[in-house]
Amino acid sequence: MVDFSSSRMWDVHAHPFLNRGPVSADQFAILTGFGGGAGEYFAEGGITPDAVIDAEIQQWKRSTTWHKLLVKELATYLGTDRTLDAVVEARNALITADYTGYVGKLYGDAQLDGVVFDDGYPLPQVDMAAMQQEVPIHCAKIYRIEPLIVDLLKRDLSWDEFRHAYDDAIDTALSTGGYVGLKSVIAYRTGLDISPLSRTPDQGYQALDAIRRGTGGGAVKKLRDHLICRALEHCMEHKVPMQIHAGMGDYEVNLVLARPAYLLDLLRFPVYRGCTVILVHMGYPYHREAGYMAQVLPRVYCDISEGVPFSGSGSEAILREVCEMAPLHKIMYGSDAYTVPEGIYASAKIGKRIVTRVMTGLVADDVLTESEAQEYGEQILGGTTRRIYNL
Repeated sequence: MVDFSSSRMWDVHAHPFLNRGPVSADQFAILTGFGGGAGEYFAEGGITPDAVIDAEIQQWKRSTTWHKLLVKELATYLGTDRTLDAVVEARNALITADYTGYVGKLYGDAQLDGVVFDDGYPLPQVDMAAMQQEVPIHCAKIYRIEPLIVDLLKRDLSWDEFRHAYDDAIDTALSTGGYVGLKSVIAYRTGLDISPLSRTPDQGYQALDAIRRGTGGGAVKKLRDHLICRALEHCMEHKVPMQIHAGMGDYEVNLVLARPAYLLDLLRFPVYRGCTVILVHMGYPYHREAGYMAQVLPRVYCDISEGVPFSGSGSEAILREVCEMAPLHKIMYGSDAYTVPEGIYASAKIGKRIVTRVMTGLVADDVLTESEAQEYGEQILGGTTRRIYNL
């Protein structure tokens, strides 16, 4: 019988946070809900959130199966009634008394050794040194390229100046900045249909020139496509992984062009075959495509975050479907949790449970031996993350 009750874990993808102190039950529901930004969504449409809209937001955040599982996991840990009010009251008391001690015990219960944090969200960036003082586990960090691109576009730079500033910032981040890899959310901006021929410097030069002259014609996409190609080359130079957001995200994501399959031409191009690429969120709801890509492209991996845990009751089915094609040693547990420590905790508990169920099923179906299932489950829960990030 496979048993991961004593397995140590690493979360390959989450976002940093600092102590917010006590929060209300309504605030906690928003902070831990998938997609975030509900108030901003209405405000950007010219609607000022009022009491009616706030009630609608609360209803949809609280009625997801993820929210129900979150409350269940926290109620079990805290020894409270299985209600949001009871959970929030108990956690607020513990946070007020000793935030760092509370987080340490919380993550100790999940046997969580560390998290790879994408500090490109939220903005302004969270002070990772301050967070490490508050969160007593290993906090690794990856460097998101999009805030850098936005910053450089605000400056009046020639192409040579732009290119050198971009390269120097990434090189510094990976050489002396303490970052263990890169991340791109180009799926949110211009989509994943990226030609590998975008790597030519002429494309970058022409695109920036068109942007400066305001002639349009897809110049922004051409520039971003060129810069992600350069980012992949930096990863190979520094021997670190590249995380690429694929599939689901908040309401801004270009879901149609966020399909992992759009990356096939880029990642099978000879220049980029040597780059270790992690398909963040395994492209859910296109996760079977991601599993296939991990099968046919030797250095492509699947991070199951966001589908797990935010699909709630669907998390087990998602993992099982990724396992249909993806090599088991190329599947990585992650959460994509943010804002408060409890999301990472509840996701870890769910992650361990679904890995147990899926691996047990593969043994029952005589696909794996028990020892093989134990080994692969340990890799999913953190072994592969430690290996490819040299943690």
